[in-house]
Amino acid sequence: MVAGRYDIESDPDGTFSVIDVMTGLPYEICGLLLESMPFWLALDLADFLNDMDRQRKRPH
Repeated sequence: MVAGRYDIESDPDGTFSVIDVMTGLPYEICGLLLESMPFWLALDLADFLNDMDRQRKRPH
């Protein structure tokens, strides 16, 4: 599997955050930090963001 720009990290309280690998910080969209969520949701969001990033970079 190709590594993507977005990954997930566990938080100290047992929840998960979507991390921008380039910055190492939780990803922010429209002022909302993608953190403190269940594992399945963080994984789905990271997959979605990675798919969008790959589509954006794909040559037309």
